[in-house]
Amino acid sequence: MKFNTKIIQEMAKMAAREIKELGGKNNILELETEMRKLLKNVGAEAIGMVLEERDEELRKEKQICRCGNKLSYLQKRSATIWSVFGPVNYKRSYYVCKTCKKGKTPLHRRYGIAAGEITPGLAEMIALVGVEVAFAEASKLLNKLLLVSISDNTIRKETERFGCLQQAIETEWKQQSQNEDWLQARQHEIPDQTGRLYGSIDGVMAPLQKEWRELKNIVWYKVEKVKCYQKRRHHAKYPGEQSDLQAKNISYHCDIQPAEEFSTLFWATACQRKADRYKEVVFVCDGAAWIWKMIERNFPDAVQIVDWYHASEYLPPVAETTFGRGTSEYAAWLEESRQLLWDGQIDDLIHRCRSLERVAENAQPIHNAISYFSNNQHRMKYAQFRKQGYYIGSGTVESACKQISALRLKRAGARWSELGAVQTAKARAAWLSGHWSDIVSRRAALSLAV
Repeated sequence: MKFNTKIIQEMAKMAAREIKELGGKNNILELETEMRKLLKNVGAEAIGMVLEERDEELRKEKQICRCGNKLSYLQKRSATIWSVFGPVNYKRSYYVCKTCKKGKTPLHRRYGIAAGEITPGLAEMIALVGVEVAFAEASKLLNKLLLVSISDNTIRKETERFGCLQQAIETEWKQQSQNEDWLQARQHEIPDQTGRLYGSIDGVMAPLQKEWRELKNIVWYKVEKVKCYQKRRHHAKYPGEQSDLQAKNISYHCDIQPAEEFSTLFWATACQRKADRYKEVVFVCDGAAWIWKMIERNFPDAVQIVDWYHASEYLPPVAETTFGRGTSEYAAWLEESRQLLWDGQIDDLIHRCRSLERVAENAQPIHNAISYFSNNQHRMKYAQFRKQGYYIGSGTVESACKQISALRLKRAGARWSELGAVQTAKARAAWLSGHWSDIVSRRAALSLAV
């Protein structure tokens, strides 16, 4: 919407006079603060005026009840809605149907509002702050930023409502992805996708009221080459470094569910990212059995890569139980073993670990490492994977675990209901994924008055 410059200038002059009559401000901070307060009040008053003018226009129209009979005008009634400018007070016409005896407010129906409710614009801002910080802290932030007082309980409810809307979207995805006709139609409607699509899956514990539960995360993304300016020794990479590759077009999804149920969400989100239409899908994950079982069931031909960092974490305990942490033997063995892992020489690495079983103080870390490397050997061809340009680190899903659970759910003293944790996490995931506008449009439709 383009505003009339002349009108803006006239309104600015009026605002300047009002501030001056209040004593003026010599400090720019105070001047800004007073002007914000003035404009906030002006905004609330102006919205109320617009609503009342529109109400008068609607009175000229014939009002029909949903039962099909004519509505009879009863009286004007006062109402308040909560907006980004604070409370908006106005009067609207109230009608009643003599047949079904139900009261109606045409203005509310036309604008999709209801007395005492929060406007979609304010709801979005509340939820945005709610997915970023603790609800009590969000209340303070909103008061500071908008000069509007919102209780932490209201912020919690609105944030969870946004998460509930994301749940509804995902339910629709699930229903579609289980529909054979819908899946077959995709074969004709969606062409084969070029390039590689990556997926990573992991779980992170979240604090619920009675116990800790695993919040499972799915991340879909693509990988691009970037120019790296950091010099490396001998112009080669350190084991584990792939700083010339980075993830892009990232989308996050999460839930607290058993693996079997989570598999349905996994497949539904895969369809949304057109993973079923890519000729090459790559999964980079840790070695958890439930993850690879789910991947193999849904994408049996996908490239499977165990995250190099997870695999390398099995080596320090082996070195420590054999040589003792901090010794020169510890450092030398660890460096050589990491290089073998980096080069994908898993047979040699397993043999190297087995040779320590008799001399180790505790053989359990060695057994754990041997078992892990043996079970995932076909997913650890790291030299070959790098040569083919694959990303071999699961930092993208690790970041999801941190951004969704660690930074939001694991706040100091936080204890969630399962539903509250899931809905808040889903709302935050939608925001991080760039899918926020889908929820905002649904939230706006929710406030339609009956």
